[in-house]
Amino acid sequence: MTEPQKQDTVPQLADIKFYAAVLQADGEYKTHEFSALPELINFVRSLIDHDASVFCFAGTQLKISKPPLRYLLTPWGAPQPLFDVPTVETLEADDTGYLGVDPVYLEEPPQIKTPARKTSGPDAADEFFSDDDGDTDNIFSAILPDPDN
Repeated sequence: MTEPQKQDTVPQLADIKFYAAVLQADGEYKTHEFSALPELINFVRSLIDHDASVFCFAGTQLKISKPPLRYLLTPWGAPQPLFDVPTVETLEADDTGYLGVDPVYLEEPPQIKTPARKTSGPDAADEFFSDDDGDTDNIFSAILPDPDN
């Protein structure tokens, strides 16, 4: 009859991590990562008789890239897009050349960005940033024709 293996002799798997997903009775959820199986075992033992559910698993954590375009990052090759990628057949040429945000896709009207009036500094008197009557709300009236005239 063989003796059971001791906890400190459990072989370590270098390429994977160990995880415990803990769901507390109050609904709080947290995932814990461990680099060795004995660490996971000790953690789970510490939760015995506590009001929580624990789900253990082993593997490689797959992370997600930061915005704006999110990808699933895997160790098995190229990042995988988490958005619809148009095929060549569905792409349309844009004859306008416009690169701004298309208002069709917005939930609210776009905020138009215009240059602010300079009140100090070497270019404070620059006519591009002010009009003849000092109206800061309509800085382009000096360079655009008046539609009322």
